[in-house]
Amino acid sequence: MDGTAEDYENSYPKFLDRYVSSSLDLLFPTMEWSDEDIVLDIGCGPGKTTKNILLPKCPKVKKIVAIDIVPNYIEYARKTYFDQKIEYKTQDIIQRIDLKEIGKYDKVLSFYALHFVNDFKTLFSAVSSLMKPGGYFFFVLITKCPMFSIVRELSTHQEWMKYIKTDEILASFALNQSCKDLETEFNNYLSKFNLKVTKSKLEVKDVTFSDEKNFLDITFSVLPKVIFEKMEPEVKHRLLKQAKPIMLKYGFRESDGQISYPYEFLQVFGVKQM
Repeated sequence: MDGTAEDYENSYPKFLDRYVSSSLDLLFPTMEWSDEDIVLDIGCGPGKTTKNILLPKCPKVKKIVAIDIVPNYIEYARKTYFDQKIEYKTQDIIQRIDLKEIGKYDKVLSFYALHFVNDFKTLFSAVSSLMKPGGYFFFVLITKCPMFSIVRELSTHQEWMKYIKTDEILASFALNQSCKDLETEFNNYLSKFNLKVTKSKLEVKDVTFSDEKNFLDITFSVLPKVIFEKMEPEVKHRLLKQAKPIMLKYGFRESDGQISYPYEFLQVFGVKQM
């Protein structure tokens, strides 16, 4: 696995798209829509969710601007999931914002991306500045998953210490796992940026992978720069072999051979105040 768009798409659990789809079915009818709406999708990845799930569920929309910080994901999205109503852009909103985009967006959405941003202050300040007053936001974040526990345990093995740095892993994951009430604290935090949460939900769901390799493949594709960038292919192969018994400690084997892991999801929906 090299962290390519194809790697990510091939290893992506189907449950994650179904979870987004069902959430949008509940929320989109509660929003006001117009033919002139411009939607921002932050962290669109290879573009499949944007094209196949998000766009068909928008009652009315002028354009969806889908951004990601990984250039090869955006290139892949343009080729594979082109649509006249979607503009794919390589962009990191915590690094720069075009002045022309201030107050541009009627809706700002993000699925499974914001938990990888380690500067929430800059992030949500940017999100707020991009939104029109009265505009809607909806974020789905993964607040707990076995990926970090497994990699953290691997990092204690002598063979992997030079490849896997626990501090770097934790630095890439912004949410504070020590919060007593993560949902409330996160919602209160957003209010500092004029983002009023009107509905939120924190829940644990089992996410199923075809086998341990499938789980490790998605790990490689999501976090290549943090963990696996310097690894040679043969080193990755040895890691997979050593990781399997550790991975089983955090999940459970299904009767058909698949393996499931508990993931904690935080959904946050609301409006930018006038």
